Amino acid sequence: MNLLQLVNQTRVECGVSGPALSTAQGLGGESGRIVAWVQQAWIDIQTSKEDWLFLRKPFTFNTVAAQWQYNAGTDCGLSDFGNWKRDSFRASTVGNDYKDEQLLNYMEWTTYRNLYRYANMRNTKARPVVVSITPEKDLAFGSIPDQAYVIDGEYYTQPASLLLDTDTPLIPVRFQMAIVYRAMMYYAGYEAAPEVLARGDFEYRRLYSRMEIDQLP
Repeated sequence: MNLLQLVNQTRVECGVSGPALSTAQGLGGESGRIVAWVQQAWIDIQTSKEDWLFLRKPFTFNTVAAQWQYNAGTDCGLSDFGNWKRDSFRASTVGNDYKDEQLLNYMEWTTYRNLYRYANMRNTKARPVVVSITPEKDLAFGSIPDQAYVIDGEYYTQPASLLLDTDTPLIPVRFQMAIVYRAMMYYAGYEAAPEVLARGDFEYRRLYSRMEIDQLP
């Protein structure tokens, strides 16, 4: 379902009178509130877990000789970056067609800083064997790359908003009613409708638990 369909389905489930909406854009009053609740419900679901499978994407970029820190947007070209999948990193020599690809072990930042950003290791350049994540969520490699390497890995996208009528949530179709049930809870709180709240809460929990089984590692 797209945004418009989700909004109209929410209206049906909440018992809102009137014909189906032809657009979810520029609405005020009750219809505008329902649109906002559907949009917020989708954000709530995405941010409820940091490792949903539907938020997981691959990436590839090349390191630069003598550069140890890399920003997700500036250096890796990820415009929708949310977080890194820490156990997914691999490195291979540029131009070697992945023949020498090796896994990179993840190292916690404080340990990395005390080992690779300390004394002579600050200037030691070699093939990276570990990767860490700075407090700013930049990638940090150890040792400092001595040449260009292909870094292959995965990341989690940041929450995506439903803005246009045709925008569709990333979750599989069979779980999309969870957005409707979550929006029903917002509606029920505003309208003081306990029967709508009870049904929305029950159905949301039931469908959410199934989504956890299917969409978590």
